[in-house]
Amino acid sequence: MILRPEIQFSSAFPDDSVEGETDLVQWPGRNIAEVIKAGLEARGYRVSEPIHAHEHGWELDIWRGRKRLWLQVSVLDAEVNYLMAENMTFFLWRDANLFRTFLSDLQSVLEADDRFSRVGWFAKGGIDRDEAPAAGPFDV
Repeated sequence: MILRPEIQFSSAFPDDSVEGETDLVQWPGRNIAEVIKAGLEARGYRVSEPIHAHEHGWELDIWRGRKRLWLQVSVLDAEVNYLMAENMTFFLWRDANLFRTFLSDLQSVLEADDRFSRVGWFAKGGIDRDEAPAAGPFDV
């Protein structure tokens, strides 16, 4: 099974960046991270407040029980946005079943909000390799 934890999408969210005198004080994408946070919480995950990662965008730490997942939201402009998910469930091995469930739940969150459009899913590093996007996070 091929997992696709990298997502490229367009959005209809307003620019929520904050500019200082010479540079950005707050990078855009917090509003996207908050919508994803609310959608994942409605599906039973415990999610941190969005974490400002400066030029990388916004991060979310996500838990199901004691197992942790991670998501980064990066906004380049309304047409080009990225999500990157990581399976952080280290103990002796990663919980692949939980990560598949998480990616499926993330797909449901994105599909439930029409502000997300042209959503394409990629294997790790696939965006950089000009790989064709898939319609979902994994092959069944």
